[in-house]
Amino acid sequence: MSIVLELLRPQAQTRRRPLRTSTTQACGLYPAVGSPSSDPRGVIIGREIYSGKAFIYDPFVLYDPSARERLPSGHALVLGKSGYGKSALEKCYVLRQLRFRERAFAILDAQGEDGVGEWDAIARAVGVKPIRLVYGGDGDGVRLNPLDARIPGKHQFSVLCSMVEILSGPLSSEARFALSIAHRAALERAVGEDRVPVLSDIHDALTRPGPGLLGKREVSEDQMVAWGQPASLAMDQLCSEERDLAGLFNGPTTEGIDLDAKLIVFDLTALPREGSAMPLLMSVIGPWLRWGWIKPGDSIKRTLIVEEAWHILSHRAVARLFEEFVRFGRRLGLSFWGILHHLADLRLAEAPEAEAILKLTATRVIYHMDRHEADITADYLQLPGWARDAITDGASRCAPGNAVWQVGQRVQLVEHIRSRIEVSLTNTNSKMTEIPREFPDTVPIIPMNSRAASR
Repeated sequence: MSIVLELLRPQAQTRRRPLRTSTTQACGLYPAVGSPSSDPRGVIIGREIYSGKAFIYDPFVLYDPSARERLPSGHALVLGKSGYGKSALEKCYVLRQLRFRERAFAILDAQGEDGVGEWDAIARAVGVKPIRLVYGGDGDGVRLNPLDARIPGKHQFSVLCSMVEILSGPLSSEARFALSIAHRAALERAVGEDRVPVLSDIHDALTRPGPGLLGKREVSEDQMVAWGQPASLAMDQLCSEERDLAGLFNGPTTEGIDLDAKLIVFDLTALPREGSAMPLLMSVIGPWLRWGWIKPGDSIKRTLIVEEAWHILSHRAVARLFEEFVRFGRRLGLSFWGILHHLADLRLAEAPEAEAILKLTATRVIYHMDRHEADITADYLQLPGWARDAITDGASRCAPGNAVWQVGQRVQLVEHIRSRIEVSLTNTNSKMTEIPREFPDTVPIIPMNSRAASR
């Protein structure tokens, strides 16, 4: 024994021959070795399928410098075919995040059934009444005024330009000048009459203008009428009682909208998905939330979730407004979530602002897609080969509830796990199933009105 000890003593360490292998084989050769977990602070989404570890996510935590791997932004993009869990993920994420004190959410709910939006059950569970927008502003519908005093004047003009472009096409320099003069005249008229300016004031100023002054050059009334004709035709669609868009924007903002609640749900299901109504609303609601919902100086972390976000990305005039909103998200304490089916129908090359919004998202959640859509998405998001194959496998790896999560540099396959109560509240397939939708007798959800949020 002493001879053996004498032989071992001079050795500083044992020596082993190196083993050459690939990353594909390494996970089988060393099954006990796994990648480090993400930051443990946040809400549990579910579990990582390959490692079995809990998957925890919070964009505000991951943006903090103390995070293990810091994200460049708190914005997220959720993609995938219908029926695979996009809506369930958003709703469960909101319900779980509402447990935190300094969290607030605004939802633009563009889908639904039985005449109400998908978020109606969630809103009822937490004691919130959705804000319903309808044509004409009748009944329970509400109106949003693009000239609301909460939106600064220079941003009001940007909103007006976007609305006119949606209805009449790109504005010429002359039309933009005529609209700026009309906007100024409308504000002066409203101040003189001690009231809030409305779109009818813009319409009147465009159709009956006074002479304008372009630098030192005087522009006649006839020239002002001609220059402002595209804008006046657009205003006619927004202001005339015989038009479909009447009541949505022309008039003071409906009173009683609680922008201090921790959960605000805008029910847009009464508006058609096609046509100009939805992009017009997006062009107004983005700046309206920017200046009315977000309070400078407070510590609330806010999340804006936009269903059917292609209404933003497919219209350059709307994307221009939202790009600024999203770009300054870190200053505003804002996390923007865009929900889409796929990227194949978007003409990103024609809308650089829309492409900028997509690039600002640091989290991408991809559910099952068909092969063609998966290839386009994987190429654009630079997903690894295994992730490209996974999102086309709707029967196994990306079965309903499973998704590929790209969080910064990490790419993982995650199973979203829901409780029985969450399944009841997030079920959107009741019309296609024979199983009756049952709600539990008691729902342990905290009411989220403004008074509860202030405690």
